[in-house]
Amino acid sequence: MELKLHPDLIEPLKKICDDPKTTTIVLSGSDRSVLDENFGEYKMWLAAEHGMFLRFTKEDWMTTMPESLNMDWVDSVKHVFEYFTERTPRSHFELRETSLVWNYKYADVEFGRLQAKDMLQHLLTGPISNASVDVVQGGRSVEVRAVGVTKGAAIDRILGEIVHHNHVKAPIDHVLCIGHFLPKDEDIYTFFEPELPSGPTPIPIAKMVNSVNGTVTNLSTGTNGLVSFHHKPPISYRNPEKIASNHTNGNWLSRIRNRMTMHEGSSVLDLKGDNYFSCAVGRKRSNARYLLGSSADVVSLLKELADCQP
Repeated sequence: MELKLHPDLIEPLKKICDDPKTTTIVLSGSDRSVLDENFGEYKMWLAAEHGMFLRFTKEDWMTTMPESLNMDWVDSVKHVFEYFTERTPRSHFELRETSLVWNYKYADVEFGRLQAKDMLQHLLTGPISNASVDVVQGGRSVEVRAVGVTKGAAIDRILGEIVHHNHVKAPIDHVLCIGHFLPKDEDIYTFFEPELPSGPTPIPIAKMVNSVNGTVTNLSTGTNGLVSFHHKPPISYRNPEKIASNHTNGNWLSRIRNRMTMHEGSSVLDLKGDNYFSCAVGRKRSNARYLLGSSADVVSLLKELADCQP
């Protein structure tokens, strides 16, 4: 299946990415070639295979993959996926560098579910019974990936890499995170949160505040994600404890800092709780704060944000 960027997003996304005060990241489970084809012309960061590979679009790919990552299980899992692809009409599987995904989105629904159940039994009693892997079951997919590979873990490393390479020189004061993620990957929503939302159901109206001109956009509801950071002029960080105490929850900034892979990442975090917007797309139960009903709502929201750009 060929993945393509929504045509109505081409111009709005370019305008957002061209804003020098905004850093945009596309974090996807897809491989590098898919992101290159769709986003190679934008000024943004691309994170492929759940963040295992990273690059700014004007530079070369780098790997954030831990050296200890064991991939010896790939060949045996591939044989199982090939077997079930042959048995399931209109299904297919993708072999990536850090994971394998079997997709039966276009197969008969009931037959596909039965095959997925059978596949899981084969995997758990055979090729991966002693392997360090996670099996992630989606709505119509089965993915096998190395243990610890999640989008939340990736954004930790990505932020450190961005700061380390001096592409972010001013504090982050707003974050917008939008995605249609599997539950396994929803840790990306809570990465910037001091604690989980009070309830499991996100708010069905996304209220976005544009920090540049003060306008408010209200958007009614109708395995990829978009993260945008907004930056304000640099401030001194000689006394980080004092800065943290100015926020609604005084200790959460230091908690995020402790999770940073590279300590440079902590120097750009100046994020207040009210300035963080996490949006789940098409999922009524989520760790995100807000709900967008469909990809069409995402298009509408990003168009509104692009129109707010100076």
